[in-house]
Amino acid sequence: MEVLALGFSRTGTMSLQHALQEIGYKCYHMTEVVPNNAYGYWLEALKAKYGGEGRPYQRAEFDKVLGKYSVRTECSNRPHGVETHGQSAKVILTERDVDSWVVSMNRTIFEVHSWRLFRYFAWLEPNLMGPFWVLFTYILDIWTGGNINDRDRLRQTYRDHYTHARKVVPKEKLLDFRPGGGYPQLCEFLGRPAPGDKVYPHINQPDNIVRLFMRVWWITLWAAITKIGGMITAIIVAFLAVRWYSYV
Repeated sequence: MEVLALGFSRTGTMSLQHALQEIGYKCYHMTEVVPNNAYGYWLEALKAKYGGEGRPYQRAEFDKVLGKYSVRTECSNRPHGVETHGQSAKVILTERDVDSWVVSMNRTIFEVHSWRLFRYFAWLEPNLMGPFWVLFTYILDIWTGGNINDRDRLRQTYRDHYTHARKVVPKEKLLDFRPGGGYPQLCEFLGRPAPGDKVYPHINQPDNIVRLFMRVWWITLWAAITKIGGMITAIIVAFLAVRWYSYV
């Protein structure tokens, strides 16, 4: 792992991911969890680190999923960080004012988590939505100390994360990155050429996040309806079969 981008969710991590890919890095973002069905993997790593369940993951365990990537972006699950890779990786921190961050989190992550039907769909669709919901909830519990409505604890978790990162990472290995610095600041730190006259990406706005989860919500709803419909059909067929055999 060459670079660890350890900013919290909603601090420009997805824009940073796209920028890093543009200059030649292969990035692992939380969006990789879905196509790789890695929910159970990260949940186990989190429970080992924060819940004391099992042996904490070491580099060998993380390399099973991250070995083919050169950058880890976003610290949503946070068991994998600079301690795992010693002092070899460069570290990029994306940060914003904590109060504006909480507002953004309320409009996106916590808004989605408040959708009551999601948890029932997770029960009805255990292959994808079930593991997603468990991991999603576990991460938010870590951030809020088990009280998802505790915004003071959320703020403190945010502050503690950045304080810790700046304490353990050597200054020459650390970039406090603001999107306004664009490719020049990023590429100078990484020792890579800037991608011509391309503009630094600015994506993943709050409304887009909610729309993305809304699409997932409808897909899950359809899967649940299909499953329920299949169960009802099976019951009807079984009932008719019993009735038919009772007459022959």
